[in-house]
Amino acid sequence: MVERLDKSKKKTGKSRFRLGDREKQILLMIGGGSLVIGSLVIPALPLMLKPLFDERPSQFKIFLDKLKKKRLITLGGEEIRLSNKGLKLVQEIKVRDIEISKPDKWDGIWHLVSYDIPVFENHNRDLFRATLKRWGFYQIQKSLWVFPYSCKEEIAVLADYLLISDYVITMNTDNLPNEEKMEDFFNLP
Repeated sequence: MVERLDKSKKKTGKSRFRLGDREKQILLMIGGGSLVIGSLVIPALPLMLKPLFDERPSQFKIFLDKLKKKRLITLGGEEIRLSNKGLKLVQEIKVRDIEISKPDKWDGIWHLVSYDIPVFENHNRDLFRATLKRWGFYQIQKSLWVFPYSCKEEIAVLADYLLISDYVITMNTDNLPNEEKMEDFFNLP
C-alpha cells in the first residue's frame, strides 16, 4: 500500500511524494534509533531485515536512496538519521497508527475528553476532533466527547503531537446523563 503525503502542492513550491509501506517501515525503524550502515556486514542482519525485504539486502540501499532523495533522512559517515522533515513524518505516522485497545468486558467507567482550543489553533482543533471521530468517540457537546475504554495515554500523545496539551483534559466517571444512548452507540451490555 502506498500512502499519499503532502496532500497538495502548496504555494511554497513543495512537491508531492508518495511513501510506500517499506519506506514507511524503514523510517519507523530509523526513528527508533540510529541505524549504522556498517552493520550490513553483520551476518544476522539479512534475517532481521527479511520481513521488510523479501528480495535481497541490496534493496535496503535502494530504499535508503529514495528516502534521502525525499529529504526524509540524512546519511553521515556510517549513520542514518531522520531529517527534521523525516522526524515530523515519523511522528505523524505514529499518531495516525494509534489505536485504542478495547477490552472484552467494559468496566463501567466512562472516559471523557474535553477541550477549549483557541481560535489561532483552529487547524489543530479540527485535526483533534477528526481523530476523536475516527477513533469512535461519542460527542456529548461541542467540545466534550466520551469513550467507554481507557484512552488517557492516547489522548495525551495526540494532544502533545498537535501542541494543544494545555487545552485538553481527560476525566473519568461512572455515571452520565442519557447513559443508555451512549451504551447503545458503543454496543455495551
